[in-house]
Amino acid sequence: SWLLTNWSQVRILCDPPIMLDYLKDLQKSFSINTLLGSLFFFFILASWYTLRPLRNELAVQDIDNISILLAMVGVTMLMVNYVYSWVASLTNIRWLLVLCYIFLGSNLLIFMSLDFNSSPWIGRSFYVWCNIYSFFVVAIFWVVMINLFRGEQSTYSFGLISLGGTLGAAFGSRLAKLISATFDGSNIDIYAFTTVVLLIIGLLVGLITINRIRSVAKSPIGGSASDAFRNLANSKQIQSIAIYMYLFTGLMTIHWITSAQIFANWTDDSSKRIALFADMELAVSLLAGFTQIFLTSFFLRKLGIKIILFSYGVIFAIVFIVYASAPLVVSAIVITIFLRVFEYAINKPAREVVYTHLKRTQRYKSSVLVDTFFARFGDFSGSIFLNLFKNFAVTFNFVPLLSIPFVALISFVGIKVSKIQSEDTKKKTSELIDDNDLFESSSLS
Repeated sequence: SWLLTNWSQVRILCDPPIMLDYLKDLQKSFSINTLLGSLFFFFILASWYTLRPLRNELAVQDIDNISILLAMVGVTMLMVNYVYSWVASLTNIRWLLVLCYIFLGSNLLIFMSLDFNSSPWIGRSFYVWCNIYSFFVVAIFWVVMINLFRGEQSTYSFGLISLGGTLGAAFGSRLAKLISATFDGSNIDIYAFTTVVLLIIGLLVGLITINRIRSVAKSPIGGSASDAFRNLANSKQIQSIAIYMYLFTGLMTIHWITSAQIFANWTDDSSKRIALFADMELAVSLLAGFTQIFLTSFFLRKLGIKIILFSYGVIFAIVFIVYASAPLVVSAIVITIFLRVFEYAINKPAREVVYTHLKRTQRYKSSVLVDTFFARFGDFSGSIFLNLFKNFAVTFNFVPLLSIPFVALISFVGIKVSKIQSEDTKKKTSELIDDNDLFESSSLS
């Protein structure tokens, strides 16, 4: 019955020319540079996802202080961004990658020597550091990618590159589950050692990837430590991207804390929760991986950046309605998996495509500021939003419905952000036409 009713759509999807074009576009996604970028991302996300379930467990154990911890993350993130921008101004992308990753890895060695039972602030400090690590290690990876893959090429490559991260996340999640029994609350030795090894391997692959594009590797970044903040103050494009990131992470935090409360009510067994978190990460990895191989490039080019960035508002509206009507553990599991798949396989690649159309200093510095500080600031704001209603007679699962105005706003801002790509593409097309006209005029003369 469905097949007969929708036969015209089925015929379009199965039309040989359309399928042939799809396969040709899919083939363009595979290149040596893309595969190296994918392998690079594999080890980077594997290093983070080995730690992520542990970070989540520390958050669940200290959920009442989550707003304070997120505030600490935001302040720290702002200071680290200034230092990062200063370092970026003095070196090239190769040394920037080396210095940042070595610094992050050395921090883990310090935490290995500490007893987490000696003070609750050691665990809290580690939670703050984990957030710094997760955002900077990924943001710096994408700085490399958006400078190696520019414009239209990014729409073909970023899906497969993201796949490497997805596989790395699955690998890291499995490792986390295997070593979960080693965490007794006092030390993180096995977690830290595994993370450092994976990070170092990722760094080596990253250097190989950069060395293939020698002009990019040798070119000095230049500028000053305040470039990222100056761009934010003067560029409406950067402002729109920052607002979008702020709203996205704020709404995602409202979802995350709501789901964390559901998980906390489900069981008091820490090992059981860690195992569930690891299984959820595996499900995300499998579903996102399929999407990244076969659909991400298709969505980026056929649906377009505008529809993808707009859709978050619709998705969050549905999510918050479900939480209000069915605050069950199965709801939290399904929603969390769906949101992460959409983010990793579709929305994140779409935002990175937009970044490739920014100016050089904006790509190197402003993108990191947006993806780190504004992401953490959004997290903090989302947690504050929920805390505002703690003393009111409103159950925790109904509070997300009060954020509906922000849900509408993110869709509006998403449309504005998408114009960055379209305007840059039109500008380059116009310049190409002008160059062709000049060439033809010179030939005639």
